[in-house]
Amino acid sequence: MQMIREKLVPKGAAALIRSLTGALMAALLLSLAAAPALAFSPETPADDSTSVVEQPVQTYSPYVMAYDKLDVEDRQGYNSEYIFGMTKGIMKSTLVPALKPVLLLFTVPLDLAFLPFAAVAGFF
Repeated sequence: MQMIREKLVPKGAAALIRSLTGALMAALLLSLAAAPALAFSPETPADDSTSVVEQPVQTYSPYVMAYDKLDVEDRQGYNSEYIFGMTKGIMKSTLVPALKPVLLLFTVPLDLAFLPFAAVAGFF
């Protein structure tokens, strides 16, 4: 197997491909690890005032609110939520807008690779 590979790919090109693959994998892992840290955080007041903000008392169950936000209606039709799901997730996220195009370089090819499975999953 090694002999066949040496005949098909020159040694310099194989080393270049291997190093580029390693660099791309490292960049992907770093971008995925840094993504939660780069999400927008709530703004804090500019002045260091010690004002106390009273929080309303919660008298209802958090499960009731979660149920209200869920779409529990059975539509018996085709659902396209899985098609380009990773790309949609990046575009709807609260990441820094400058990072979204960088992450799209990874999500669009993955979405295209999984497109047949996502198309079938829309029926279920």
